[in-house]
Amino acid sequence: MRAAVHASQLPSNVRVHLFPDGRSLRRAVDSGTLEGGVAVSHAHQTLSHLLIPMVAPGATPSPGFSVVERPDALLGQETAESLAAGLASRIYAGRLSRGTATDPAAISVSTSTLGNGGKAVLDYFAPSIAVVFLFIGSGLGIRSLLMERATGTLARLAASPVRPSAIVWGKLLAIGLTGLFSILVVWGVTVGLFGADWGDPAGVLLLCVGATASMCGLGVLVTSFARTPQEAFAASLVVGLVLALLGGNLLPPGALPEPLQVLSLGTPNGWSLVGFGRLALLGDPATSVLGPFLVLCLIALVTGGLAMTRVRRMVAP
Repeated sequence: MRAAVHASQLPSNVRVHLFPDGRSLRRAVDSGTLEGGVAVSHAHQTLSHLLIPMVAPGATPSPGFSVVERPDALLGQETAESLAAGLASRIYAGRLSRGTATDPAAISVSTSTLGNGGKAVLDYFAPSIAVVFLFIGSGLGIRSLLMERATGTLARLAASPVRPSAIVWGKLLAIGLTGLFSILVVWGVTVGLFGADWGDPAGVLLLCVGATASMCGLGVLVTSFARTPQEAFAASLVVGLVLALLGGNLLPPGALPEPLQVLSLGTPNGWSLVGFGRLALLGDPATSVLGPFLVLCLIALVTGGLAMTRVRRMVAP
């Protein structure tokens, strides 16, 4: 609580009291004894628990907590929201072990890291940004295929004894291996030079493979509809930025309104961040990312199959 109050930057004249349950807190706020309050949420099967948030003090809503307020106490509401964000940031930044506190008021907090600053930000955004560039890189790979077609190189390949399917598989394999190599390089550099912690290495490797397959499959499919290298370049950038906004690469989806949280689960990068968030922010084992990995594999199969059909038409003489 002391760490949460400190992170919330509450004024010195604000006093914080502990209550045994939410009903007592609600009665105190309704009667005017308190200006506002924060109650621990008991619902565990929500999007906020699936999508890993990184909450900054003052951000709303704060996953895991609900603000108790009165219509005539706006200052109390703002103060309670700030305290809720402070509590949430303490829990997620401090890696609170699940199931260690049976009493909602008895929360044990580690103060080894304060808030979501410093290395905790790098732990989340390093894989987050790397996933975005998987899509952009795959789009640029198809752009190179369009350039080969424009310069006549592709026509010469198609006239050779090589099957069109072999050309397509070679191009897709090159795009996938390049994407996998790029995210592995980001992992190694951020861990080795900057001290980032992506979590369990087995889980990270699993997610790198799944994220590469799904993002590259979608990237190749989207840019395969381009008619010129310029269109492919524009499509990879524009769609990549839109996916980054929806999937939570620029702003963690767990701290967004619920409609946007639902949209993030419709993107491969959103599912990638579910897995990376569990590993890096919650310290979960590799087995916790099997679900997101299977979803990424399914996305890769669907988009990759459609992309294979589209690219094959581009290569066919």
